[in-house]
Amino acid sequence: MSKKIFVVLIGIIVLFAGFHSANTVQAASKKTKYVTASSLNIRSGAATSFKVVTTVKKNQAVTVTQTKGSWDKVTVGKKTGWASNKYLTTKKPAAKAATTTKTMYVTASTLNVRGGAGTTYKVITTVKKNQSLKVSQTKGSWSKVTVGAKTGWVSTKYLTTKKPAAPKNLAASLKTVGKNKQLILVTANGYNTSSAEIRTFEKNTKGEWVPVLTTAGHIGKYGFTSNMSEGGKKSPIGKFTIGTAFGTEKNPGTKLSYRKITNDDVWVDDPKSKLYNTWQSKKKTSGQWKSAENMNVPAYKYGFVIDYNTKRIPNKGSAIFFHIGNSYTLGCTATSEANVVKILKWLDPSKNPVIIQTPIKELNNY
Repeated sequence: MSKKIFVVLIGIIVLFAGFHSANTVQAASKKTKYVTASSLNIRSGAATSFKVVTTVKKNQAVTVTQTKGSWDKVTVGKKTGWASNKYLTTKKPAAKAATTTKTMYVTASTLNVRGGAGTTYKVITTVKKNQSLKVSQTKGSWSKVTVGAKTGWVSTKYLTTKKPAAPKNLAASLKTVGKNKQLILVTANGYNTSSAEIRTFEKNTKGEWVPVLTTAGHIGKYGFTSNMSEGGKKSPIGKFTIGTAFGTEKNPGTKLSYRKITNDDVWVDDPKSKLYNTWQSKKKTSGQWKSAENMNVPAYKYGFVIDYNTKRIPNKGSAIFFHIGNSYTLGCTATSEANVVKILKWLDPSKNPVIIQTPIKELNNY
């Protein structure tokens, strides 16, 4: 063989070897790469025609074990597949800055929490004065807050980092409840408002009043009065014992004596009747009164009798209850169903519970 022919053959062999090696899978030492695409498909083979076996997210780490052209064989958890290596990098992404939150407190009486940082966004919930909020972000004059399971934005000018003083224990200074171990306190800012605050307290073993529940409530349409009259749409002030619990549904779990309301139940509000201010059977007492309140109504799903006007003095008011309601009453005291049920379950006749109703400024009378 001539020297010229030999050289040509060697060249062909080298060229073929180079072509062959360019199309074989290159074994790679294991190394970690990171995804640069927002979402990257992992396929069963090194081409887009192969089935997707899983997906990975941006900045996720994968272990590369082989390379085949523009594809890398990767391991993700317990799965192995192929990913386009143009969406992989050996550069480790910067660590995500830890989210710092701080606790702030509401200074407005009511504050709207909105879906975005502006008044044009929809209100998703509201928070009350002194309520604590977790603030995770600030954008201009708005703060991003978390309220329970909800996240939204509030105006920062109605927030403060200063923790409000603990509310005063209103029961601690009362002088007329020495023999009572449970207390419901219903107060209002004056006589002429139907909005009230309801607080419950229980004495501990040291004889100290411990707050149990504080919530919003409602009283008579025209507020409190010290001079009740039938049909006056006002609620009586005073200290009263707790009467029978009642409801259109079965006993929710109260220890009080419980009476289930039927279609036949009425409360007589006729001042001229001998049955005035009593619970009666409509059928059995027909003709003995000219006016009576139907007891089988949604507001009385759960409630209890406030022992007002137990001497049944004519025209001094009747049917004074603690019941379910979200607005003013005709003389009763009302709050949400959940709160009524909580209070009913809490009340214990062995603890001699009482209810005091009064404008807040006259609390020292008790």
